[in-house]
Amino acid sequence: MRVALVHESIAGYHGSERVLAAMARRYPDAPIFATVHHREATRGTPLEGHDIRTTVLDRLPVLRRRHRLLLPLMPYAVEQHDLRGFDVVISSHHAAAHGVLTRADQLHLCYTHTPARYAWDQYHDHIPPEKSAPVRRYLLHRFRQWDVAAAQRVDAFACNSEHVATRIKKTYRRESRVIYPPVDVERFTPASERGDHYLLAGRLVGYKNLDAVLRAFSQIDRPLEVVGDGPELKRLRRLAGRSVRFRGALSESGFADALANCRALIFPGEEDFGMVPVEAMAAGTPVVALRRGGVTESVEDGVTGVFFDESTPEAVGDAVLRFETQGVTAGPDGLQCAAQRFGVERFEREFTDWVEGAWQRFKG
Repeated sequence: MRVALVHESIAGYHGSERVLAAMARRYPDAPIFATVHHREATRGTPLEGHDIRTTVLDRLPVLRRRHRLLLPLMPYAVEQHDLRGFDVVISSHHAAAHGVLTRADQLHLCYTHTPARYAWDQYHDHIPPEKSAPVRRYLLHRFRQWDVAAAQRVDAFACNSEHVATRIKKTYRRESRVIYPPVDVERFTPASERGDHYLLAGRLVGYKNLDAVLRAFSQIDRPLEVVGDGPELKRLRRLAGRSVRFRGALSESGFADALANCRALIFPGEEDFGMVPVEAMAAGTPVVALRRGGVTESVEDGVTGVFFDESTPEAVGDAVLRFETQGVTAGPDGLQCAAQRFGVERFEREFTDWVEGAWQRFKG
C-alpha cells in the first residue's frame, strides 16, 4: 500500500502538525505534500528530515508567510499536487487539503481537524462590518462553494472530536469517524508541590476569549501566568492587571513544568478538540474551561475540572471561585488516568485500523 500524506501549510508545530507527525510515524515512507513549508517550523521536531513536497506558493517570498492572503490560492495549489503512483492518499485538513485530485483507483481518506472556521462558523468574526470588505466577502463565498464540492471527492472522513463530526455533517453533509488526536501524555509528571497561581496557555489570538480571563483575574485579584505568543500579546499586556505575569513561549520541558506547577489551567476558548487541557490533566492539573467545543469530551465537570457557560469576566471569575471552594473529586492520579484515554498509542492504533479497514473495503 503506497501512501501519500497531504497537509495544509506547515508554518509551525502545533496541534495539527503533531497529528501529522503521528501519521508519518505510522507511514514513514509516505511523502508529505504541503502548500507551504517553513523549514524552521519543523527543525528539532519529528517532521525534520521528512520528504516534504511543496507547491508554487512556497516560492512566493512575500505571500508565503501571510496565510490569509494565500487562502484564495489554496484551492488551486492543492489541486496541483501530483499524487499519481500512490494507492492511498490521507489528507490532514483544516482549510483546503481535502481538495486534492485523486483517480478512481485511489483511496482518499481525510482526517479533519475542522472545516475552515474563518469561512464557516467564524465568518462574521473575521469579516469587518456590513458594507465593507466586499472582495473578502466574495472570495470567502467562492471558497465555501469550492470547499463543499471538494469534500465530495473524499472517500471517507475521520475527525478529532464529536464536536467536529457535527460540523462536518452540517457543512459537508458527510458522516465521519471520531479518532481523538494523539497527546503525548507520557512527557508530563505531576509536581510534588503546586503554586497558588493559575495558568493561561496557548497561542494569543482573538477568538480564544483571552480578554475575559485577564479582566476576571484583575477583578478577583488572583495570580495568573500567561504562557504563549501571538498577535494579541501587546494588546493583552496593556489590558492585564498587576496580578498577571507574561512568560512568553516556553520550551516543551518548560511548558510541562508550568502545567505541573500551577493551581489550575484556565481554558476560555472554543476549540475543535483542545490538546492543552488533556496535557494539563496528564500533569495532574485540573481545568477551568468554557463549556463548548471538544473540551466537553475530555474534561468532566466537578471531577477533572470546572466549566463556565459564558465568555465573560464574571463567568470566569465565578468559576475560579467555585473551583477554590468546591474543588474537583479527581486527584493527580485520577487526572492522569483521564488523560490516558487520549495517548499516542491509542491514536496510532485507531488510525491504523481506520486506514487499513478502509483500504480492504476499497479493494473489495
